[in-house]
Amino acid sequence: MKKPRNIFLKFISNLLGVLFIIFILVCLVSLFKFLYLPSKPTAVPEDIPVNKFSKTIVQPLGAEHFHILDEAVYSDEENAPMCLQCHGNFCHAKPEELRSFYNMHTFYLACETCHIREKEGEKFELKWFDDISGEVVKELKGKDGNYGAKIVPVKDGKRLDDFPKKELALEFMRLEDTYVEAEKKKIQEEIMEHISKEALTCKDCHKRDGYINFSTLGYAQDRINRLTRLEIIQLIDEYKEFYLPTMFDPRKAGQAIKGTKQ
Repeated sequence: MKKPRNIFLKFISNLLGVLFIIFILVCLVSLFKFLYLPSKPTAVPEDIPVNKFSKTIVQPLGAEHFHILDEAVYSDEENAPMCLQCHGNFCHAKPEELRSFYNMHTFYLACETCHIREKEGEKFELKWFDDISGEVVKELKGKDGNYGAKIVPVKDGKRLDDFPKKELALEFMRLEDTYVEAEKKKIQEEIMEHISKEALTCKDCHKRDGYINFSTLGYAQDRINRLTRLEIIQLIDEYKEFYLPTMFDPRKAGQAIKGTKQ
């Protein structure tokens, strides 16, 4: 009577062993895909509008991103200055190695702070202005750049982010799709004629005695020390190509896989 029972136990044992081996193989395949196969970007449904004024991009769980943002960050659409009404907060597309840093600055710098340079004999004053009230901010509140205020250049008591041809800009945004390319370019040049051809760069501000006087803007000394010695600037200047492990570079991973198939 013990023989059938032993056969049954042996069968269960073998079955569990096979299932365990299958589980291990599935894990190894999944690990290989994660490390070496480029993931497909998550498709964004066309019926979901993209909020170009939000500080974050919606990244729900399962969106195949390493960093999932789990807190709501303000959207300043109602109080967006003229430049951002047209371009949105993520207005910098180039250069690729710097655009993330530049776009980060749009939440606490007026566009004109970097895009209008002082001419010879001119002198700008930089002040914090509240995004909603438009009043001068004497004491910053908030953290991580979420101050609800922006640094704005002022000349002869006048804010330089006061768009000189606001009505023309609003009309252009409303009728943009009706213009041919030549008309569009001509109007854009007229709207942007007060903007300098070359904007300030990271190196112009993030250094000792740079363009921005962080002390007069109310920054604490320890914060000033960090802002004026950003190693990332030197890194970008000296290294034109960044080398990542293959598993973090989808292009190299794809090439490696093709090579193994040949």
